[in-house]
Amino acid sequence: MLSKDELNDGRVFILKLWSAGGAPSQWVERLSGDAAARWYEIYRTSDWRALLAEAAGTFRNRVTAEEAELARRGSRCVVIDTLAVDADELAGERLWHERASGGSVVVERRSRGAG
Repeated sequence: MLSKDELNDGRVFILKLWSAGGAPSQWVERLSGDAAARWYEIYRTSDWRALLAEAAGTFRNRVTAEEAELARRGSRCVVIDTLAVDADELAGERLWHERASGGSVVVERRSRGAG
């Protein structure tokens, strides 16, 4: 369980997923408040359906294995490392498109099974 201080100040979460070919992908985020509580619950209950549905909207800072290790060593953190969700599945949940004007990012969610 996260303490009130951890919820207020934030806790580092590391998400590590593996592709079918065995290649790891890592994301690091500092989450606080309701987001930290939600992701701790996903971690604690191994709710992989929720992870797949919600990770693309939460974990946006993709890092190298070395950067994830530095984050892990640098502070207490929650590490979610599972083979139950394929990194390629997560990538398929979010399509990124840059707008020609302004360079802002638009996120589109695609339902499972959509082409």
